[in-house]
Amino acid sequence: MEEKIFDSSFFNGLGRVKLITRVTMQGGRSGMRKSAAKGSSVEFADFREYVPGDDIRRIDWNTYGRMDKLFVKLFVEEKEAYYSVIIDTSGSMDFGMPLKRICAARLAGAVSYMALNNLDRVRLSAIYGDSILNSSDFTGRQGFNKLAAWLGRLEFKGKTDLYKSIRGIPFKQKGVTVIISDLFSNNTTAENIENISDTIKYLKYMKQEVLILHVLSPEEMEPGLEGTIGLEDAETGDIIRVTATSRLCKEYKRVLDRFINSTKECAKHYQAHYIPVCSNETIDAFIYKGIKSGQLENF
Repeated sequence: MEEKIFDSSFFNGLGRVKLITRVTMQGGRSGMRKSAAKGSSVEFADFREYVPGDDIRRIDWNTYGRMDKLFVKLFVEEKEAYYSVIIDTSGSMDFGMPLKRICAARLAGAVSYMALNNLDRVRLSAIYGDSILNSSDFTGRQGFNKLAAWLGRLEFKGKTDLYKSIRGIPFKQKGVTVIISDLFSNNTTAENIENISDTIKYLKYMKQEVLILHVLSPEEMEPGLEGTIGLEDAETGDIIRVTATSRLCKEYKRVLDRFINSTKECAKHYQAHYIPVCSNETIDAFIYKGIKSGQLENF
């Protein structure tokens, strides 16, 4: 990528934001997420009867005074969350001013930075055709530089199949999956929504909380087209000639709005999060949307 993805402005505010997940983590290393396991953190979870070998420091003597039986306190153990960040690297993402691919990389970087800052684990995955390229796991704040370098090597070309490719990701535990894509395909709108629906259902089956970041460029959201022009499919190279009239532009906007609303409803139906993002938005604007949606929250 010839354009610099991460600059000083990118990091402004990220350190003051954390990601909130509803998934109760199981297994993994110690971190900052609540786990179903009982441990020795400061947050009380439950009582159970004392058995020989228990730490006597955890005996609740007030309960013993009332019930004349020994009980020990159980506490919630905190574990790291596992984030799978998936980037659509199809040719259609290499479009727009600013480029959607730059926006996608920055969104992936922002989500990953906040997760790593929260002592969570991150894996990146790039969709190529109907296959997928998975990175190694990144951990700790120092892991961000390696993660940024991985993002900087991505190439955006060809077509992608979201549902087929996403099945190449090894989901070994509960976690959070973030999909960053323009969600475009050569299918009809109904077929595309079905593909998105199947993808979310599969991820839910794999015990993932799902966040979809739908990236569109300003030109795609408000096309300023006039006259007879040639439109090239960025993924196939096919060219069609159309005469852009006000009526045609209104119809395009209607179809796009219907697709966005259908995607949003599909995500809501399967209890996934959906945030539309314009490629000219700043990271601060994205964070604000995330806070409003309940996915991100200030310290």
